[in-house]
Amino acid sequence: MSNIIINAMMLICTFILSERITAQGVTFLIKGKVVDEEKKALQGVQVTAKDGDEISGKSKTTASGEFTMTLKPGRYYSMSFERNDLFMARQDFRVPDGTSYQEISQDFQLRTFAKGDTIQQFPLFPAGQANAMPSPLFTMIPEMLKKMPHLKIKVLVSVGKGSGKKIKAEKKTKGKKGSSTPVQTLYDLRVEEIRSKLLIVGAPEARFTFEKASLKSPFDVSVIITTLASDF
Repeated sequence: MSNIIINAMMLICTFILSERITAQGVTFLIKGKVVDEEKKALQGVQVTAKDGDEISGKSKTTASGEFTMTLKPGRYYSMSFERNDLFMARQDFRVPDGTSYQEISQDFQLRTFAKGDTIQQFPLFPAGQANAMPSPLFTMIPEMLKKMPHLKIKVLVSVGKGSGKKIKAEKKTKGKKGSSTPVQTLYDLRVEEIRSKLLIVGAPEARFTFEKASLKSPFDVSVIITTLASDF
């Protein structure tokens, strides 16, 4: 009796091992489709699938927004999507388990940008002050400008009540009688603060401008797209 049980267990173990070995060589065909927030197909999107740091698949969408790639089952992949009007679009995607070939259909919905769109609004300054608080503005925007070479933006800056109030007293410069430094408003100082911090982290000055605005609290800075490539 004990020999029968042992033999049965060995058969089960052999079967499981065989299934695992077989599954290691199996790949699934991923039939993907990339669409925007209105479910419109996105053409010319470069799609990359990563398993950890390793690239497992690459493909580009057709006019119908479709792409295909083969991936191993039972794994999580980081899917990235690149086009001139997309920025850092990533989604996690799990391929289901299986030991034989399958075709998996999957839609990926992304947010695209267009001229005039608001990228993001930021609460950047303490009330009445011009010293900026730490903000993703100074990391996200330079990275967008780097990844999207045709992108130009306008930074709207709000100061709340008293936007034209002069907050620095006029100071006379040495050496020239009657000459004085320009008087700066809170708006001027905030613009200079943003400009200097963006330049420090490598944002090209020719690709961003500033404009005074009235924004709803708690936001005092808003970033708007003024130019964007559309050759997909």
